[in-house]
This record gives sequence, structure tokens and C-alpha cells, in this order.
Amino acid sequence: MFNFLQNNAKPENRKYKYDFFYDNCATKIRNVLKEVLGNELEYNDDFVEEEQTFRELIQKNLHWNTWGSLGIDVALGAVIDKQATAWEYQFLPNYIFKAAETASITRNGSKEKLVQDTTTLFKNNPTEDTPFFFTSPLFIFGLLGVLIIFITIKDLKNNTRSRLMDIIIFLITGLIGVFLLLLWVATDHTATANNYNLLWAFPLSLLLIGVVVKRFPKQWLRKYVFFLVVLLGLLTVHWITGVQTFAPALLPLLVALAIRYIFLIGYLKRQ
Repeated sequence: MFNFLQNNAKPENRKYKYDFFYDNCATKIRNVLKEVLGNELEYNDDFVEEEQTFRELIQKNLHWNTWGSLGIDVALGAVIDKQATAWEYQFLPNYIFKAAETASITRNGSKEKLVQDTTTLFKNNPTEDTPFFFTSPLFIFGLLGVLIIFITIKDLKNNTRSRLMDIIIFLITGLIGVFLLLLWVATDHTATANNYNLLWAFPLSLLLIGVVVKRFPKQWLRKYVFFLVVLLGLLTVHWITGVQTFAPALLPLLVALAIRYIFLIGYLKRQ
């Protein structure tokens, strides 16, 4: 082990391509042990008590109604919604500990426990972190959803269309969509691939702001808005069938977007 670390510390060896799930600071501990000890070291699956996906494993350490949890659910794609194997559980440090605790090593032809003894040097007693509701994602997106629905109802009664509202919706969802698309196709992050948050944050909307801003837009805009409703329907199917889990705090906003788009279809048709 000492020789390996000495060689690894050399300038030509010390850098590596980080991967959040498959090659991070936790998995390095296990991988180095396995590389040095080879077949003498044997891991088993005994430490896994329940089968979970990568996303579920991450969210176990987070409150669902926090901005950190929301960011993970929006930025990371469907690839993390697959069930993790016992080997893959070890991207988290606590599972490195548990896996080593149940692992075995062969010495002089006899098998023994890799970890002979465990001593706790310091035990933390953390208090549960309960987010302040009025600054939480659910409250903020709830307010945005209510605002969108309120303006939509007002537009319906007055037979008009708040162009500013539609510009903001197309601008924000389009920008988020471009960002998510770049994370998918323009980076080496494996966890950001196949991100179906693009079904509500569609990049093409950004290019259509010039059409939305017009008082009497082209009639084909109605077909595009219908397409956005179809995308929200597909998102719902993906969520229900478990293809990808989306941030629960986004639900008020998604409902409001669906209502706004359905209103726009009817309004543009009347025009």
C-alpha cells in the first residue's frame, strides 16, 4: 500500500478523471485496496439491507424540500434512477465503511476479516435539519404557480393575454433547458445524461421569444404550445413509471405551466 501511494503521488499519476458515482474520493479507498491486494481481498453484499437507486441513496442524506435536493433532482438525469449494486453503493463513504466491515482477506491460505476491530474516536450527535418553509423550494414554486394561475384566470376573464408572463416563462424554461442540455451533451459528467427535466424546460422555447412577444403571433405557435403540453404529459408518464424521479417541489410550477399552456392553445385558436 505504501509503495502504491508513493507512486500515485508522483506528478504524472496524481490526477484522475473524477466521477461522482464511479470514481470519487470514497471509491478510491476501495479501488486502491483491491488493486494492491487483488484476489486476496473479497467483498460481499451482506452490508446492503435494501435495494435502492442512486438517487434514493443520495436523497437519504437530504431533506426533499431543500435547494440542494432540488438541484440534484433537476441537474442529474435518469441514469441515476437505476438500482445500484452493492459494489456501486460504495460511492458514499458510509457504505465504504460498511463494505470493509464485512469484507475478508486471505492470509497464508486462511480467510479472515479485513477489519479486525473498529474504534470510534469521535461520535457526532447532529440535530435534524428542518428547512425554513417560507424560503423552501415548495413555498417559492407554490407562489410562482399561484401567480401564473391567477394571471391566467384574469386573462381568461378579460379575453386577453399577458405577453410579459409568456415571455418570462419561455425565457426561464428555455435557459434552464439549454443549461441541462449542455450538461448532458457537452460535459463528461455521466450522471447528467438522459435528463428528462428537458420535458418541462425545453431549450427551443428560448428561440421563440420573438414570436411570443407579438400581440398577434403566428398560428403555428399554437401547435408548439400543444407540443409543450404533450411533453408535460410524457414527463408525467416518466415519473409514474419510474423512468426518472423529478423534484417534488416542482409540482406546483408544473401544474401551473400545464394550465397556462392549455389556456394559450384556446386563446391562440380564437385569434
